[in-house]
Amino acid sequence: MASGNAAATLERATDFGTDFSAQTLTILDGATTLATHTIGTFTPSNSGANGVATSSAIADSTIAANGTADGATISDGSKTYTLTVVLSGADLNLSTLTYVSGETSSISSLVVTFPA
Repeated sequence: MASGNAAATLERATDFGTDFSAQTLTILDGATTLATHTIGTFTPSNSGANGVATSSAIADSTIAANGTADGATISDGSKTYTLTVVLSGADLNLSTLTYVSGETSSISSLVVTFPA
């Protein structure tokens, strides 16, 4: 049986998935948009007492500008969530941080954790 904290963080992960499924993911270099992707759905779960929202596979997209990815956002038009971005160990794990216009932007994983 889930603890009170685990139940609360699972609820947060579920709410996040409801709010941000099928929305726009924007990869940024400062204020410059490098690429945009459409997110599918999120699957909520618990990892210990932490809530976790894991995205389904995200389709590749064409890079719109040159730059180094240093942030990302998900927006539903009224709410925006800021993500951490690196190659491994962040909310959004990318295949590369160096973006070249016209090349392909690939997402390795998108997993948002809600700590207890």
